[in-house]
Amino acid sequence: MNNKLLILFVAVLVAVLGIFSIYALNQPSAEERVTLNVSSEGPYELSILTDNIRNHEYYRGYDPETLAWMESLGDKWVWNSNNGFVIMDKWDADKLNSAYVLDAYFYEIFSCNVLENHSLGNTKYPKEILLVNNVEFIREEMYYYDV
Repeated sequence: MNNKLLILFVAVLVAVLGIFSIYALNQPSAEERVTLNVSSEGPYELSILTDNIRNHEYYRGYDPETLAWMESLGDKWVWNSNNGFVIMDKWDADKLNSAYVLDAYFYEIFSCNVLENHSLGNTKYPKEILLVNNVEFIREEMYYYDV
């Protein structure tokens, strides 16, 4: 009887350790974090961006698979970057400042983990689409327009 309990205990222990090792392997490490910057004129709902992509000439030639993926993300928020869009949940989006003034522009600098990276495809002005999480605000940079 004791041998059966010992074998059962070892089997359960191996299963638990296996689950924890799989979980640990799927967690991004600090080295996998990237630093991004976005315009402080955000965030806005992902549904607004997907509607714009579907209906505005600017995005003509977009990749329908990327658009379908974006629409499948549900209730997410978007920040604009110089070469694309950064998508995150509301919790992470609220970690960044949002500002709009007429004589300056602001960039929000932050670190995060990139979960997925897609492209809008062969549009006239190609854009990268990043899905991120674990946002950590670093700093804000401000630039003034010459008036």
